Amino acid sequence: MAKAIDLEAQVVYGYLRRHKDTMAADGMPTENHAWCSVKVGGEYRFIDCWLASPCHQYNNKSNNDNNGDTMPLVVEPHWFLCRPLDMIYTHFPTSAVDQYLEPPVSINTFFALPFVCLPFFQHHIHVLDYDPASCELVGDKMCHITLQIDPDIACYAEVETRTTQHDMTRTALLKTRGLAQSLDDNGGDRICKIKAQLPPGQWMGWLKIYAGPRVVPTTGTGQQQQEKLGAKHYPLALCFRLTQQMPQIQQQQQQQQPTFDFVHIHVCQYEFYVQEPQCYQLYPLQKYNFSVKSNQTHHKLAIRSPNGRLYKLMYYPQDHTYDGTITVSEVGQWTLVCLLHHAGGLYVVASWECKV
Repeated sequence: MAKAIDLEAQVVYGYLRRHKDTMAADGMPTENHAWCSVKVGGEYRFIDCWLASPCHQYNNKSNNDNNGDTMPLVVEPHWFLCRPLDMIYTHFPTSAVDQYLEPPVSINTFFALPFVCLPFFQHHIHVLDYDPASCELVGDKMCHITLQIDPDIACYAEVETRTTQHDMTRTALLKTRGLAQSLDDNGGDRICKIKAQLPPGQWMGWLKIYAGPRVVPTTGTGQQQQEKLGAKHYPLALCFRLTQQMPQIQQQQQQQQPTFDFVHIHVCQYEFYVQEPQCYQLYPLQKYNFSVKSNQTHHKLAIRSPNGRLYKLMYYPQDHTYDGTITVSEVGQWTLVCLLHHAGGLYVVASWECKV
């Protein structure tokens, strides 16, 4: 077909990465895929008909939707005339010249890049100031990653690891929550800040970041309790491999420690950024400074105790923040709520738990 219309094109052989693949011991991965390169308008682009096919598992939406209606097969256009800078996240040609990048990316750099899925490109996600060392954790160090995303896009983060069962013959998948919060910065760009940590005693895991249009409650009035934000609300966009180096004795000691949990973010009509406390566990008779940042719209925010008492937060319009210092005197769930200006309703924004 390319020859018929006088286009420069060729088949490229190489390696197609899956989201949990790691670099082989000898460095070079085994060829497992083929795609095409084509020169259009003086630029080299790529075509991967297999990934674009409506029969591919990621594109096949022929199953019934929630309403019982049959959804049509979908051809994914991203894999037609894909740019070399986008293709290198998932495709590694056997020959470096087939990357059409100058300089070409090494195999070490290829595996140091995050694995990305289609929402990464659809929502124009960029990893700001990415340093692979941020995914190599030491001691109690957390992983910090900042993303730039499209307007009205939000994220959810979790860490996936494997843990050995009590009989020492099987492993189970363990998922622990990270913290992903999005807000517009002073320059007008939308930023999402990710925090994550490996569970105690785990030396390797995958930080999975899900992204999509921000979900809101389906009802138009305030609810007493909305569901907590989770991976089911957004598709997978990208993931990073997390590692942690520690002596065997320290690993065993860490296994006895409880898993750190971040503040729980709820599906809410409005969006806020919880600055502190960002831990989920609160302790009785301790003072906590509750600090929340919002966009330029003024809301009425309060901290609600397990018994329903409201502690209103002070609003500072110069930097659009809400603050208040509260002594946690009750055991149970504490929530950040947004009070509606009418009908006496409220939305739950975030929650913490106080245990004895």
